[in-house]
Amino acid sequence: MNNTQLTYTASILDQDTFLRDVLSTKLLLSHSLIIRLKQENKIKVNGYKAHTNYRISAGDIITIDMDFTEENNIIPESIPLDIVYEDMDFLVVNKPAGLSTHPSRPGGTGTLANAVTYYWQSSGRNTLFRPINRLDKDTSGLILIGKSQFAHQGVFNQIKGRSIERRYVALVEGAVSKDGDCINQPIARPDDKIRRRIVHSDGQPAVTHYKVLEKYPEHTLLALKLETGRTHQIRVHLSFIGHPICGDLLYGCASPFINRQALHANRLRFIHPRSRKEVILDVPLASDIQAAIKVCSFS
Repeated sequence: MNNTQLTYTASILDQDTFLRDVLSTKLLLSHSLIIRLKQENKIKVNGYKAHTNYRISAGDIITIDMDFTEENNIIPESIPLDIVYEDMDFLVVNKPAGLSTHPSRPGGTGTLANAVTYYWQSSGRNTLFRPINRLDKDTSGLILIGKSQFAHQGVFNQIKGRSIERRYVALVEGAVSKDGDCINQPIARPDDKIRRRIVHSDGQPAVTHYKVLEKYPEHTLLALKLETGRTHQIRVHLSFIGHPICGDLLYGCASPFINRQALHANRLRFIHPRSRKEVILDVPLASDIQAAIKVCSFS
């Protein structure tokens, strides 16, 4: 199957519907993407170029060519990738701690974007790097990357609709008293010149759910689920309730057990926009967090 092509066969329920409505409601294409497809004559019905005001008949075969010319300006760099999942639309990698998601400046190197660009170009693919979720440099775990505007948009809309599931595990300082709770506190950036965020009434809505997995003498292992995706959200929220993540120098303090924040993105669950089937991906805890847990359990 052509991995740049979408195909949809109209049913009796689509009879006399405008093509543009089928594109948005059945193929879940955004208004901006439909305009781009229209401008580049990439929409066909029964093999012929079609206008978006065309009225559909049952049995019509709609094909969308997603093969756009894109220029990726990221420098390819041979960096090992732990690929968890890949299909014609998505790439999912288990990012190690210490690797930034994207260069902080044009021409930057040593990031996941550089590694993925090299991996794609080695197989003859030249496309933009489109991470759908992002992790801080020193947070490990799953990152979902769209291979096209369609793929990126299809799951990003699930993030906006809060239907994608993103789960994390964190080792935090102190004994968390409640077995589980919801932290519903807005997050703001008080100064654009600094990275640190704070809980503030003028901030953006942010919701984090947590559940205690294990309790240790002076630490707690938490499972966390995000409803929103604010920058540093989990780190800010856990520090706010008095239990910063172990090793988090920005929102807590250094830890003798681990040399980075003990936060790991261990699960992703989303609906694939092409197949409409559920995709569930899990990875084990990073080895340095596992080692920290062993030490904490006896400290």
